[in-house]
Amino acid sequence: MKKSSLDLVQNITNIPTMSFREDGVATFVKFYAMAIGLKTKLDRFGNLLVWRGSRPKGITFTAHMDHPGFEVIDGKKDSATIALWGKVDPDICEGAKAVLYTGEGPRRVRIGKRARSKKYYNRPLFTVKSKGDFAKGDFGHFDLPAFRMKGDRIETRAADNLMGVSAILDMFTRLGNKAKDVCGLFTRGEEAGFLGAFGAMDEGMIPKEAPLIVLECSSAKHAKVGIGDGPVIRVGDWQSSYDPAIDRWIHDTAAAVLKKSKKGFKFQRELLPGGRCEACVYIAYGYRTGGIALPLGNYHNQGPRGPAVEYVSHADYENMVQLMVGMVKSKVPGRGFLRQQVKPIRNNFDKLKSKLII
Repeated sequence: MKKSSLDLVQNITNIPTMSFREDGVATFVKFYAMAIGLKTKLDRFGNLLVWRGSRPKGITFTAHMDHPGFEVIDGKKDSATIALWGKVDPDICEGAKAVLYTGEGPRRVRIGKRARSKKYYNRPLFTVKSKGDFAKGDFGHFDLPAFRMKGDRIETRAADNLMGVSAILDMFTRLGNKAKDVCGLFTRGEEAGFLGAFGAMDEGMIPKEAPLIVLECSSAKHAKVGIGDGPVIRVGDWQSSYDPAIDRWIHDTAAAVLKKSKKGFKFQRELLPGGRCEACVYIAYGYRTGGIALPLGNYHNQGPRGPAVEYVSHADYENMVQLMVGMVKSKVPGRGFLRQQVKPIRNNFDKLKSKLII
């Protein structure tokens, strides 16, 4: 990976984020995009679209800006009640170390017992006691390193999905002025139920006629994929299978990149059934949706012995960005793409059909 790419990853993963508190990430994305000559559009839900050219068109790569975390819903002096957002086992929270961002600055705390008597959007609630003032709207996450490298491994508290955010900006940077007919969509509230995706569709943020590629970090534990064996062309998730024509196109592009590669380009192809992602929402509403995922360790900070950093492969990230660049440079498939794929078989049928006629 280029140093500039690694710096980009580090800068983004250092930004605290969670559902409804993606402001820092969105601000970074906006100003980075403007600095490299991209146009930006913010919808009323806080989703951000970036592109180069007169209007947004062509293939759209999308990634969500949030990660599971804790929201202060009731704060006062020396104590608070926090809500857990995201798919995380509540049992690993009691007694865990966390960082909460308050008006007085970041504060390291120990999460207390689960508060079972209160209700807040059916979220698990916990108590926190620590010297200082807490206010409603403060937020935080497990007390984990923001970024570190261990060999090929990138360890971070929020790989899912800040690595996807970084990959889109990295792709635009590498393409430079050639980044035409491509958009980047950065959504909010994915961990709270794909909220940003629904909002983006309602606002008409996504060019519906072109492919929509959902970038994710997905648990390697629940699939037959290896961390370090390449990005995964995701053919579906727990709920949905994705567009077969887009899947075929991504695979063909990956094969072409592999053929030209001199540095050991790798890729994998798998369903990844460990959970759902925004792609299942877009598929349900008729978008031509595909997916690319980085195999992820310690999904949602759930390590074998409690809260832990998530991790992905440095090489997998590099190969994913290379694949994205290759897709932008390749011909986007039309509606008849799959029919063209089976045309040789059809020609064979035309030659032999007389042998079938009775």
